[in-house]
Amino acid sequence: TQMPLITVQFYTLWRQYLGVDQVSIEAESLEDALNQIDQRYGAVLKAKLQARGVKVDGKMHDFSMVLLNNTNVRNLKADTLKEGDALRFFPPVMGG
Repeated sequence: TQMPLITVQFYTLWRQYLGVDQVSIEAESLEDALNQIDQRYGAVLKAKLQARGVKVDGKMHDFSMVLLNNTNVRNLKADTLKEGDALRFFPPVMGG
């Protein structure tokens, strides 16, 4: 079976730090997609943040706000992706 092709978009600081606006990836599940993005961009992003004195732990989606279409992935019940889905990565919302 062919895996769904999804769009991954980066916003604001993440876009600036990674130098990439959006990419397309094939992923069989949300977890698979998140792991692919972490493998491709996680280390780069961590290095850029650490150079600015910001310590982050875990995978990229652990320190980002991630939306699948318009739903925060932390609130999703299902892990399935369909063709044309958009995964959006934002810096975490800072401040109190």
